Amino acid sequence: MKDLVITSRRLKKEIYILSACFTAAFLINIFSIITFKTPWYEMFTQIGYVVVITFILYFLMACLRLFTTVVVTIFKIKK
Repeated sequence: MKDLVITSRRLKKEIYILSACFTAAFLINIFSIITFKTPWYEMFTQIGYVVVITFILYFLMACLRLFTTVVVTIFKIKK
């Protein structure tokens, strides 16, 4: 079988995307703390939810990236 090779450039790109998803989820958590006027220690106690939201956002980004790749490939083939 052929080995699967992931380049460092691709790995860095995925880490940046995952970091952006985590930052967005963390900002959503801070926004909800401010909106609902809850104690600030919930920023740390709700980190499990932040991680789950991070992976949900990452999955949605992956679906969006896959969709755009398929659309670009289809239009590239037609030309």
